[in-house]
Order: sequence, then C-alpha cells, then structure tokens
Amino acid sequence: MSSPDLIRWSGLAAMLAGAAFLVDTGFAFTMPEAAWTNVVFLVALLLMLVGLLRLHALQKDHYGWIGRVGFWTLVVGSLAHVLALIVFMLGSEALVLWLAVPGYYVAIPVGLVLYGIATLQARVLPRWCGLGLIIIPPVTIFLGDPGWILFALLWLALGYVLWSWKGTAAGQPSRVS
Repeated sequence: MSSPDLIRWSGLAAMLAGAAFLVDTGFAFTMPEAAWTNVVFLVALLLMLVGLLRLHALQKDHYGWIGRVGFWTLVVGSLAHVLALIVFMLGSEALVLWLAVPGYYVAIPVGLVLYGIATLQARVLPRWCGLGLIIIPPVTIFLGDPGWILFALLWLALGYVLWSWKGTAAGQPSRVS
C-alpha cells in the first residue's frame, strides 16, 4: 500500500475516532452507568492512536524534540488508559486509578498540547490543527462530558485533513491549505 493510501486510511481511522468519541459522549449523557460504553471509548482511543501515528509520520522531519516528547507522552498516556479500561472491563479495579488518572488527566492532555505546539512549528498541516490540539484538550477537561463534543469534532476534522491529503509523486507530502 502506498504512502498516500496509508494517509487516507489513517484519516478514516481518525474520523472514526471522532465519531466514536461523539457516540461515547452521547452515551455519557443518556446512559452514564452502562458498562459497555467503555468499549466505545476504548475503540475511539485506539483509532485516535492510528490517526496520530500518521500525523506523526507526516510531520516528524519538520519538528524537533517537542514533537517527539508530545507524541510519545500521548502514546504512553493513551496506551495506559487503554490498559486501564481493559483491566476495568475484566472486573479488576486495582490498577485502574494508577493507570487511568495519570494517563487521562495528565499525559494525554499534556501530550496533545505539546504535539499541537510542534504541529504549529512544523508548518506541514494547517495552523488550526495545531491550535485545536493546544486549546481543545484543556477545554475538554474543564467542561467534562460536553467538552468531549469539541474533542470529537477535532478528531473528525483532523481525520478529514488526512483523508484529503495530497502528496507529491515522490511520496513527500505537500502543504495542505
């Protein structure tokens, strides 16, 4: 599969992550106690990581250490949260707080903000992508469940950027306007 095809498929994954975050938010408002909604959130996190991997591949040559730190902080925090959700769904709550709280409230937002700063510095993607990654995570934490609507819309939009990405014949990305 060629690089433009991978970019498009990762764009689809990011858009599906946004859709899954929206569905999960809808469940949070209508069925907050339903245990199976954790599965939707788990799927959303994993799809977000697929989209993030491609965002990283597009920009990694254009940003420095801040992008790498933001990327890896986000990956580790997301995977810790995924592990916490799996442990919780299997019926054990022993590790959930230890894994989920630092990942959910610290690593993921900090990683996204750092990654947003790096995205602005890289100048590969439109400026709004970096600004969205910087502004929306803290707003999401502050607003709680309603903030997840903004987070979901961000991933839908980032996914669309990847889906509509135009690369050059040599496989090098061209700037999206």
